[in-house]
Amino acid sequence: MNVGVNDSITALYNSQQIAKQNNMSDNKISSAPENVSVKTSMPTKKEKIRVGICSALGVGASLMLLAKLSKGHNYTINPLKMFRGSIKDSYLAKTEYKTKQIVTIGAGSILGGLAGGAIFGKKEDSQARLREGIVQIANISAPIALVQALSWAGNTVSGKLMPNWCNSKNLLKQAVTKLPAAAGAMTGLISGMVIGNKLSNKFNEKVFHKKDDRPIKWEDFSAHVDDIGVAATFVAPDNILTKTISRVIPAALVVAGFETGTKKESVE
Repeated sequence: MNVGVNDSITALYNSQQIAKQNNMSDNKISSAPENVSVKTSMPTKKEKIRVGICSALGVGASLMLLAKLSKGHNYTINPLKMFRGSIKDSYLAKTEYKTKQIVTIGAGSILGGLAGGAIFGKKEDSQARLREGIVQIANISAPIALVQALSWAGNTVSGKLMPNWCNSKNLLKQAVTKLPAAAGAMTGLISGMVIGNKLSNKFNEKVFHKKDDRPIKWEDFSAHVDDIGVAATFVAPDNILTKTISRVIPAALVVAGFETGTKKESVE
């Protein structure tokens, strides 16, 4: 009988302790300040449109600068004259997009995105936009530099090892001579993306004292239309597909500025 009473008392005591702990947890939750809000990580539709326009304007300004500084040509940057003339004679149609041109256009897009974010976004997201801008410029610069360098090296190797095949009219032999350049371009693209991402994350951690560990995202691949275009010019410079890809490079680089200007600070 005594054993049964003791067991009952022990069970009652344990249930009281559990209930007490649950009440303490509930009080902690209810005592949290009501005015604490969770910041959304998604930009508004208006912000997206406005930042996108600013990024496009940055790309346009970069193209005008490149056209003005282009050696051996007299491209006009007067909008009225630009649209009255033939598109075939414009800077957009004639220029070859290499590292200098692509980095300049990418920088213009990112600066436009930063300006749009500063004007239409929230002040507390300014540091996040700066960090994203650094990631984007590294994502543009490192791959294109390596793609151009390794494609050129591949063509040089082919020229030394297979000089007769390089000048052959046989399509199969020509294709074989382009394999080193194609392999170099692919190696440069993949390694450049990884290197650029790692270096920009490390830089941001040192400068802004925030460890983002930002991964490579699908949106980042839009900036690599330029790499494909440059690689194609080394592999098949006179191909109509190559020329077509090159023409969409400025539009693809608008994405870098858009991603920069719409970047939000992550919630801790």
